[in-house]
This record gives sequence, structure tokens and C-alpha cells, in this order.
Amino acid sequence: MATPLRSPPPGVASIFEHSGSLALPAIATAGVCLPLIFLCAFARTFSRVLVHKWTFQDYLFCFTLVVGVAFITYSIPLTVAQPFGYHVWDIDTRRLTKPWMLRFLTFAIFTGPVLWFSKTMVIAHLIHVFTSVRWFKNTGYIIIVATGMIYGLYTCTTSIACSPKPDDDLDSYIKGFRQRTCSGAGGANLAVGLLMALINSLADFYLLIATFILSPSMNVTVKERRVIWLMHFVGVVAVVCSILGLVYRIKAFQDVDLTGYQIPIVVALILEVSISLMIPCMTSFYQIYRHYTYVEINERTTIGTPSSRYHSSLSYDKSPLRTHTSTPLPDPKTSWRKTHMSVEELPFRKASVDFYRKSPLALQDARDSRMKRLPPTPLPMASRNNSVAEITEGSSKRPKTPKSPKTPKTPNSARSMRLTILFERRS
Repeated sequence: MATPLRSPPPGVASIFEHSGSLALPAIATAGVCLPLIFLCAFARTFSRVLVHKWTFQDYLFCFTLVVGVAFITYSIPLTVAQPFGYHVWDIDTRRLTKPWMLRFLTFAIFTGPVLWFSKTMVIAHLIHVFTSVRWFKNTGYIIIVATGMIYGLYTCTTSIACSPKPDDDLDSYIKGFRQRTCSGAGGANLAVGLLMALINSLADFYLLIATFILSPSMNVTVKERRVIWLMHFVGVVAVVCSILGLVYRIKAFQDVDLTGYQIPIVVALILEVSISLMIPCMTSFYQIYRHYTYVEINERTTIGTPSSRYHSSLSYDKSPLRTHTSTPLPDPKTSWRKTHMSVEELPFRKASVDFYRKSPLALQDARDSRMKRLPPTPLPMASRNNSVAEITEGSSKRPKTPKSPKTPKTPNSARSMRLTILFERRS
């Protein structure tokens, strides 16, 4: 005789034959997230290869990537077969097998460590971005420790409450699952899972608000600002997923359908783990774009040489001691700044109007073309000399407007307006 895994609630009948599977949302979510994760991981790895430098965050990301992909891949066949993808009262105990019950228990036990590694990866990335903000670093470390304790508590509770009793056969696994502490409404397993989801949601919400507050103080360009806003958008999605996971855990805590509510919870977990792996990779796309499009022009490089140097708040290579340079550095003694220390040799340029109006074939002006043209304002010295000359001659003619002084060749010339004003008598 068919026996349900747990008794149905009042007014609900068990359907053992042709009962619809609930695993389609989880399979679709995993199928969409896995290619995105691989694309982001490739971008991050390629950007690290370009700069020839690996940090602790890169090794942590590789480990978290393996754990996260294994977790998502493991959830696909698990949600398809019983007892996961069906309502708990539609599962016939005669069709259950020990391997599937063991996989169900293993998935529940390793949920905590996977979430902790994902959270640690995101916090490590944000600490690197906002490394100069001490309060954010301290709170980030506190969140890592606090979430590690909560996730560890959930793992221990699941291992104890849902373990097979008293033996290791199929009946023992079924008996362990039927315990009130494991799958009963208000049991210890569901209570600790609810606490874990609450702490997870609060941590995600805090990280989102903190990054919103600290983003305006970042030293980034307009294009880099777009990457930051994209990270904020993905962070909002992560917060929504954690809140949805909390809501469904509350429903599972109040109901007996543990396996039925596990499907939306698994969807939220897949999205959260995927987003945690995507956020540290978003800056890598801009680093690759900058490497192939940014042209660094200064006195030590060749014009038109692409450079991978990336000095901003989003850069992973902030150390002044780099392992390589984009172009070979010349001898410092031959640089322009070492041989041109005088103010007289500063390259003053003429006005842009004269530059565009004059033809290259026209006669060159006698004045130095490097000097910037001063406004034709009459100097006090020139106007005073002209007035004295006209009075002594006794001319009855109307005094002429004094001519504009010649443009000085250098800023320190005797004709410069600066020297004239300096020696002018104060009345």
C-alpha cells in the first residue's frame, strides 16, 4: 500500500500517480546562470592573465567558483527526482531509494558552507574596492565571522536533526526525515534555517546600502561609474533573492510541505550564488576593454601603445611595484623634465584663432611663435611718456591714443606688464 512521506494537511489528498513536478523553475534558473558564470569567470581569468598578476582574491574566487558551480550543477538532478521536486504528501515511500535520500541530506548540509564562501567572496571584493574606508573593512570582517557562525550552526543542526536513525538503511533515512525536528512545522532545522535566511538578508541589505553610500567618493571615470551602477543593480537583485528565500523559509516553517517549498528556496539559492560569483567579475570586462582601447601618452611612452595600467578604485593592480611595464622606460637623465628646468623654456603657444587663420605658407612673424599673445592693453609707462612728449612740443592737436606695446618675447621681459605694474608709483 502506498504511504506518503508525510501526511497531507486537512482537505488535501495525496496523488502518487501523474503528480506534476515542481522542478522546472530550478532547472531553468540553473540553465541560465551557469553560462553567465562561465562567461564572467573567463573574463576575470583573462584580465588577470593580461596584467600577469594573481592575488589572494583570485585564488579565493577560483575555489568559490568550483564550489558554486558544483552546488548549482548538483541541484539540477536533485530537483527532478523524488523526494525533492514534489509535494511531501505526493511522495510514495516505496519509490524512494537510499542514494536519493543521501543526496537530499548532503545538499542540505552543504548549503551553509556554499553560501558562506559566496558571501566571503563578495565581501572580499568590496573590501578591495573600498580599501581606504576603515569602518567598512571592519564591518566586512565582522559579517564574515558572523555569517560563518550562523551557516555553521545550520550545517550542524541539519546533520543532527535529519540524520538517519537508528541505522544506515533506507528506513532509517525515512524515519530521520519524518522527525519533527527535521521536517515538522516549527522544528529545529527549519528554525535555524529561518535564522540563517534572516542574517543573510540583513547582510546583503547592509552591503548594498554601504556601497550606495561609498560609491560617490570613488575615484572613477564616467565609464567606470557605469560598471558600478551595474554592480548596484545586481546587488539589488541579490537582496531580492535573499528576501524571497526568507519568505519561503517562513512558509516552510509554518507548513508541513518541506519538499514543495524547497524548489523556490533552491531557485533563490542558485540566483544568490550566481550573483555572488558575477559581482567580482564585472570590473574585469572594463579592464579588458580598457586594455585594448586606452592609449597612454606621456613623456616616457610611445604614442599609440596600448597600456594595461589601470589606476582607479576598481583596479586590482594598485601596488606601485608592478611586475611589468607597458613600454620600456628611458634613461631619466634624458627626460624632458630633467633638462628643461627654466621657466623661460616653457612651451607657450599662440592663440588658437591665429593658429587656424594663418596659413602654413605665410611669412613667419618676427616674434617667437611659442609665446602666448597678451591683450593689447596700453601700459601706464607708455601712456605717461606719450603725454609728456605732447605737452613739451606745445602741439594744439588732440592727443593721440598711445600705441599698444609690443608683445614681450618672454614673461620676464622689460616690456612685460608684470614689471610695469610692479614699478608703478602709488599716488
